[in-house]
Amino acid sequence: MTALLAVRDLDVRYGQIQALRDVSLDVPGPGIVAIIGANGSGKSTLLRAISGIVPARAGEIDFAGRSLRRLPPHRIARAGVVHVPEGRGILARMTVLENLELGAFARRDRGDLTADLARVYAHFPRLAERRRQLGGSLSGGEQQMLAIGRALMARPRLLMLDEPSLGLAPLLVREIFDVIPRLAADGLAVLLVEQNARMALACAAEGYVLQTGRVVLHGRAADLAANPAVQHAYLGAT
Repeated sequence: MTALLAVRDLDVRYGQIQALRDVSLDVPGPGIVAIIGANGSGKSTLLRAISGIVPARAGEIDFAGRSLRRLPPHRIARAGVVHVPEGRGILARMTVLENLELGAFARRDRGDLTADLARVYAHFPRLAERRRQLGGSLSGGEQQMLAIGRALMARPRLLMLDEPSLGLAPLLVREIFDVIPRLAADGLAVLLVEQNARMALACAAEGYVLQTGRVVLHGRAADLAANPAVQHAYLGAT
């Protein structure tokens, strides 16, 4: 079966630094694929390359049978690949509702925004409660919910999440990680980059381990979580 997203032999450079080398991965379809690795291993760069933010020097990125390699970011988003970056990137001086409505801006089919908002609020009730508040007044966890909700307003087929737990209190991390599997159960494909390798592998079906810009391991997430090398390097086992 053809993968929804197929990345093949991807190379990315920042000047003389090779950030990714011959990276290949598949996102088969609805479900969660996790990418784990140490800081500086190329995880965020991979998502930026897929979403068109940084150019690839070589390789292919195909989504639903279409090449994304030379498309600008707004056309990639319109094709159904939506990226929630590390740092969230919400608009602090706009309300929660305005941030969410902005997520639907690039859609060709504006559709029923009321229904889309209702789905977001069902996943994140706090956003409904705070819809008139400015984005900058939200807590870090609420801002992460808003960033994900805004991405959902674009009606993606593939949602890419970059470090959604970063800087959040444990209770809010659990809230975010309760929602991610529900999104997959609703038919969404999720490509998850996450520093908390244990939680990422626990909710994913498949996983990839990046090390210094290369894929060094790939397999079922449960198998990776049971791998002694992965446990020692990323799960805190001794």
